[in-house]
Amino acid sequence: MHRIFDYRSDTVTKPSPAMWEAVKKLTNADLGDDVELEDPTINRLESKCAKLVGKEAALFVTSGTQGNLVSILTQTHPGEEILIEENAHIYKWEVGGAARIGGLVMRTFPSDKGIFGPKNLQSLIHYADDVHEVPTSMICLENTHNYHGGVVLPVELFEKTRKFADKNKLKVHLDGARIFNASVSSGIPVSEYTKYVDSVQFCLSKGLACPVGSIIAGSQEFINKARKVRKMLGGGWRQAGILAAMGLVATEEKWINRLQEDHQNAQLLANGLKEISPNLNINTPQTNIVMFPVPTNINPVKLSQDLKKNGILQHDIGQRLRFVTHYGLSAEDIKESIPIIQKVITEAIKKD
Repeated sequence: MHRIFDYRSDTVTKPSPAMWEAVKKLTNADLGDDVELEDPTINRLESKCAKLVGKEAALFVTSGTQGNLVSILTQTHPGEEILIEENAHIYKWEVGGAARIGGLVMRTFPSDKGIFGPKNLQSLIHYADDVHEVPTSMICLENTHNYHGGVVLPVELFEKTRKFADKNKLKVHLDGARIFNASVSSGIPVSEYTKYVDSVQFCLSKGLACPVGSIIAGSQEFINKARKVRKMLGGGWRQAGILAAMGLVATEEKWINRLQEDHQNAQLLANGLKEISPNLNINTPQTNIVMFPVPTNINPVKLSQDLKKNGILQHDIGQRLRFVTHYGLSAEDIKESIPIIQKVITEAIKKD
């Protein structure tokens, strides 16, 4: 039986001992019905998170997907259009909720590994005063960008996007599922990114290692409306302070800074993969995602399955394999798994 090394996602993390201790300390007085705004632990988490990202208010939601959808629905109307990068998570992996539930057109644009020039999108803008056009009302950003290997979008891009949005009367939403990874990697406070957006979503259940939940934040008016949209989508919590208690631990500065360990482990893994062949174009990861480009003569699905048979869990994405480092994978785990990965991939290359 092979030992399992789980690189599938940072969503597979388990709570830290400190998180369990926080839950153990709860009493009934710390819990309440959140739909009635009566859960003091959730209220504390939302207040803390709003300050963390420099916004007036925040809302605890069940997932990043729900958080993105609630944010979009709150600031748009059916029959409008949103602009979104062609490989964004909202567009590719959130079941088309903005279109099916929100009645929105999602118009995509290309980028250079997540980076783009907002002014180049001017020709994509549609206006409400043209009877033929679907009016454009929002632009969505993603930081870090999952599909492009956890790349960190620069603050300058956010500033330019804000100016572009203001010029065209657009809202700006940030899918910041891993925004704290971006902050730790760049050394730039999260609030320096989020001050340019109307709404932001970030996950507690990825690198921050909570079992469930995400946060959305924005103005108080936005959150008041978002709370109702969340309820419509079936996301009204009851005594979910049990989960929020873990979120309070996850958003402590020392726990956020722990993400640097994941980034270092990702670099360690990438260096190990580079040893397989000098012909493989493996970029040094900026955060906790390593993309392995599978040679075109090798079936990535089969290679992924062969790795799984040897205890290496990951995901195939097109002609690439994605490895994500996270809490629960130590540097020693990375070192132990690298020879296994090298052996399986080297054998696949030799066969072809």
